[in-house]
Amino acid sequence: MPFLKEISIPTIGFISIWEINETIVELANALAHAVEENTKANPKKEIHQLQWLASRLLLKKHFHQKRIQLYKDEVNKPSLFIDNTPYHISITHAGKYAAIFISASATVGIDLELIDERILNISNKFLNEKELKLIQELEHEQAKFISLIWSAKETLYKIYSRKELDFKRDIFINDIQEPIKGGISKLGSAFELDIHYIELENYILTYAYRKPFI
Repeated sequence: MPFLKEISIPTIGFISIWEINETIVELANALAHAVEENTKANPKKEIHQLQWLASRLLLKKHFHQKRIQLYKDEVNKPSLFIDNTPYHISITHAGKYAAIFISASATVGIDLELIDERILNISNKFLNEKELKLIQELEHEQAKFISLIWSAKETLYKIYSRKELDFKRDIFINDIQEPIKGGISKLGSAFELDIHYIELENYILTYAYRKPFI
């Protein structure tokens, strides 16, 4: 069964996750041009084609027999319209997983990351002093929690939805317990959010939302 999991966030929306075990042909045939887009996919690797198709199939699964329009702006932020009604959407994929987060009322962000020991070698590029201290206090699973911080920052970046953010200076994580506490502080924009996470085998999925009144 390719559809793996759905997470409902009351009053906000839902997350859907697809575990990819199909071929490109199988996914393409199942999608059958169900989603209208203003940009075309041009993935160079087979895995990227699979991920792209799976994320669109999640839209088809939830909005079958409706008109699905997915548009991206100049900074690649997606917007979703279902029968011309606007929704907020965030899309992510990594390895064999693809996921979407959809809301009618809140700006959303979602991110998937593989837990990989190699992240230890580049952690100083995106961890600030406080975050480095949080990691150094851990006796085990440092790669997991560094990956968690990176994913949480990606989720916040997607909610911010504008470029020119420094992941070390402008995005911060204050706590790595569930829910993670983090936010963005940059000239003209500052906010803090709860970032939730789940584990999928050796992957981390983080998600957060920002209501309009925040």
